[in-house]
Amino acid sequence: MLLTSLCKTMRVPYLSVCLFIVNQVVLTSAQEINAGILSDELNKVADSVGWSFLQGEYNKLQYKEKNIDGIMLVREIAGKIGGRMIEVNNALKKLKEAVEEDQLSSDYVPQDCCVDGEYKGNLRFRTDVSEDKFCYSKPSYVNQENIRFPSTNLLTVLKTNLDVKHLQFQYIAMNSGLYINYPATKLTDCDTYDPRFRPFYVSTTTSSPRDVVVVIEMSSSMRGDILFEAKHAVLTVMETLDEEDRFGLVVFNDIANTLGGCYENQLVPVTSATKKSFRNFLSSQAGEGGANYINALRKAFLLLKTNYTKTRDQILLFVSAGKNTEGNPLEVIRDENEALQNRVIINTYGIGTGLSTSDQELLKNMAEQTLNNNTYGYVTRGKSKIITDIMTSSLREIMGTYYVDLSVPIATSPTYTQPYIDFFINESIITGCLPVAFNGAFSGVVCADILISELVAEILYLKKEEFSYAFIIDGEERTMLHPLLTDPRGIIMQEQDINNIYNFETSGDVSKVIDSMKKGLESKTSVKTTIIEARGEKLFEGDSKVYLDAVYYWNPIVAPGSNLSLCIVMKQNNTVSNKDVLTRPSDGDFLYHRWDLNQWPAPFCRHFSRYATEAKSTVKLTPDAFIEAYSYTGVKETEVRVKQYKDYLSGAIFTNPGLKASAVNSIRLTYPLEKFWTTTSKKEAPYLAWRYVMTEDGVIRTYPGIRLEDDYNHKLRTWYRRTAAQKSLNVLSAPYEDSWGAGRIISLTKTILQGGTNPDKKLEAVIGTDFSVFYFKQILEDKYPICANKTNYICIVIDNSGFLVMHPFYTETTTPIKAPVHITYKEERISRSLISRTVMYQQPCRDTGNKKEQFTFRVNLPKSVSSGFLDSDEGYEMRPVAGSNVYLILKHRRLQDEETCCTSGPNTSPSSIQCTGVCNCLCYNELFFNECKNKYDTMDGFIPCSPQLPTLRSVSTPEEDKTRNLQTCFSTNCECRKTESECFRISSCSWCTSDKKGYLLKGFCGPKEICPSQQCLKDDCKEKCCGSECQLPSSSNGNQLLYVGVSLGTLVFVILIVVAVFFIVRRLKPDVVDNTYLEPVHTYNTINKTLRESDHYDTIQDFHNEECK
Repeated sequence: MLLTSLCKTMRVPYLSVCLFIVNQVVLTSAQEINAGILSDELNKVADSVGWSFLQGEYNKLQYKEKNIDGIMLVREIAGKIGGRMIEVNNALKKLKEAVEEDQLSSDYVPQDCCVDGEYKGNLRFRTDVSEDKFCYSKPSYVNQENIRFPSTNLLTVLKTNLDVKHLQFQYIAMNSGLYINYPATKLTDCDTYDPRFRPFYVSTTTSSPRDVVVVIEMSSSMRGDILFEAKHAVLTVMETLDEEDRFGLVVFNDIANTLGGCYENQLVPVTSATKKSFRNFLSSQAGEGGANYINALRKAFLLLKTNYTKTRDQILLFVSAGKNTEGNPLEVIRDENEALQNRVIINTYGIGTGLSTSDQELLKNMAEQTLNNNTYGYVTRGKSKIITDIMTSSLREIMGTYYVDLSVPIATSPTYTQPYIDFFINESIITGCLPVAFNGAFSGVVCADILISELVAEILYLKKEEFSYAFIIDGEERTMLHPLLTDPRGIIMQEQDINNIYNFETSGDVSKVIDSMKKGLESKTSVKTTIIEARGEKLFEGDSKVYLDAVYYWNPIVAPGSNLSLCIVMKQNNTVSNKDVLTRPSDGDFLYHRWDLNQWPAPFCRHFSRYATEAKSTVKLTPDAFIEAYSYTGVKETEVRVKQYKDYLSGAIFTNPGLKASAVNSIRLTYPLEKFWTTTSKKEAPYLAWRYVMTEDGVIRTYPGIRLEDDYNHKLRTWYRRTAAQKSLNVLSAPYEDSWGAGRIISLTKTILQGGTNPDKKLEAVIGTDFSVFYFKQILEDKYPICANKTNYICIVIDNSGFLVMHPFYTETTTPIKAPVHITYKEERISRSLISRTVMYQQPCRDTGNKKEQFTFRVNLPKSVSSGFLDSDEGYEMRPVAGSNVYLILKHRRLQDEETCCTSGPNTSPSSIQCTGVCNCLCYNELFFNECKNKYDTMDGFIPCSPQLPTLRSVSTPEEDKTRNLQTCFSTNCECRKTESECFRISSCSWCTSDKKGYLLKGFCGPKEICPSQQCLKDDCKEKCCGSECQLPSSSNGNQLLYVGVSLGTLVFVILIVVAVFFIVRRLKPDVVDNTYLEPVHTYNTINKTLRESDHYDTIQDFHNEECK
């Protein structure tokens, strides 16, 4: 205590010397790092944002538990989805009737879709459109003189159909190649876009899936333009099919070949993977040799026989430019097709000028199957087309419309595509179509796009605790919706070919459930199953497994054209909890976050880059807050609607604008936090950048009051999922760059759980705050002085997935942090040790869509070392931080210290890093996947990965004009904070250490917008004066010399005293052997017991002395 007291009396110039010597003395007598100190500090941070306060409020509540009727719930939701599909059916019928009545007889040419028009941004359609007109397009090879257009009378029907909220674009596609789009918008690739080649159009022309085999000659007759056009036409045929159809390709000259491997002897489903394989195979082919029709036909029929089923249409398209060199193809057709009951329809295409009359006649007879006998089954005659001038006639158009020569049924119910990603909105949609008939003959289709996120809104926004999960499949076991599929609300999507339900329902005996759903039946059954829950970001933190005694409830979705079925899975005896709260109206508890739609109270201020109000917290509502989430999604908020919320909550009106009772209660329950934040928290925790609480029922409250993105949804954010998966813990995030200007920050979040006697401890909310990574560094150095000894030691904090929460990298680099950094990227020695001790181990999951086994890490101390351990050989010590998701590591520096386990940078996606050894990065292994069957050969031993969380369309409203001349929300006086420790106690201050070009400066404290990560962003980068410093009189040279002399003398005196005391302490120290390789401190208080309250690291100091005022 003598040394500590002496140092306390020192002036600033000598303080660092004294503390250095004290530090060395203390280090020689310490035994281990005490992670309990950091645990206490994290608890203080959680309490400073109001965790104990708010959890206490919830603990006072009583809950009423209500059993959920699963049968009624699944019927209700299936009925709502079916009702929306019925609305689609009715809209399509009205459009079909209008088109058939109009007969497209107008000569008036409407807006060209490929020419700029007067379009405006539209929230519903996510692009610029005009709802006052439709537009048209056609491929370049279609002669416009032969086209007639719809009259403007159709506009009335198209506009009326917009009353169906979940409808997107409507369109009309005719067999002439004409395409009508409503609302009008700017399209691309109009010269090549032909709706007749799209699956939505082609699927309407049949009631059965198709097996299509294309046979294309590759003899010496097939070269140059002929070969190019023929290949293009083959690919066009393939593009008309979807994954319900199957495809095969035979290329031939003197011999016949197919794509090798599993493609060799069977047809395959049309998926993105198989289409890519066929494209690559076709592009590698060149014309040479002769043309043996017999070999080609036998190979084609082999493909059709292998997959033969009577429920599918079978079509063979034969393309030739040369003379048959061997045998009679008609006999092969007769023998092979009669074995298939003459079910195969053959179209032939002769191209180029090399075909003689007899060659053309042979192709015609092949299409008509002239040797076949109806005794074995009715022979359907195909068509033969001869195209001599490939440059003036479109082989692509002729082959791509192969189906028009077949019998096209005029269905009365819509056909629906499989889910796909829309070009405009990049969201998941399905398309429903009805055929149009002029004079009884198929003439085209009318279609409408449907947003899946709105079609199934009840599933997406039901509280997780009400049921475990839900999924929708069709009669072919294909999955439309499942929690292990990408969320349809995302705008960065990829096509999902692997959609068989057994890829996602991998545990428990669910086959009886699936079979019953395929038949359109209704029932329930108990199943022991395993569900997958995200621990945060899929590629970084992976998933956790929950074993569940579940009940499966399923019901068909009844609507014209629907073969869908819904299943809801919930744990047995599941209940929903209702808070027993008196919802007393209040004027002050609801200030909506939209400053443009309601009046905010002054004072207005700038909080980092955001326009804010210091007086109040603001509230945002997500769709989870509404009784009918469907009525809220995708709807533009208005001033009238916001006033309805406010008036209802204040008691001014009694008509509920659609809010759930639980959401109203959450608004009331979180309101007292506002007073806590604006008083206690603001005063005692000035280092906090943001304060927020977000509830399970869709209520978001933030302070200072700011505007959030209109579609911000916390339940779709990584931090919320991470916290929900680790109930009751202080959950720290890895550092990241705050998008609102707070610099490099760390989030601390914690769950608010149901109180009372509820045994399940269900999640009610997550409360959280953000603070600077530099402030966290300061905590560690204040509480563990050894962490400040950077020459010999490094203090590291990692989370339970192995990601660095604190490391010198975060405070030394000036490069923006784009992704969390795993310990394997920075600390090879420690990583290998943790892996060898099985303290850190890899956890696999199957990334179904990407066909990979993806690995993340878990960090968990075995029971034998549950309190931590010391690894003297590797030179580090690790301790768990109780009540949190992190571990504290003290590492001894060594010369030539580090290599890394990873050669890839931390910004490289783990999905692109293949595993190579024991000490890996986050990485993957390839999984064998059978493209030809579109499924994994084995499902045993693999747990599916949860999907990536969806990226929403969130865009912050520009606020530069509103913040330009505003003061910061909280007084900072950064220029008056003369040490780094003092500087980082204020969230709006940053310690500037380098200028804009990276040159080192004498450190000074400045506003965060000047140097958010210690490097200045502006040319003007210098310390500002504080208070009376700005008016200091100039001193005489004599006074300056006197001051210097006295200072030097005092410094020498102090050093002599400290050295003497140092040797006294060493003499008094017991002679004991210390087996610990390093000597950290016991607790912070061993050298700080006499600190004043104002010196505490998390208490704001008053830098306004009388001179400065």
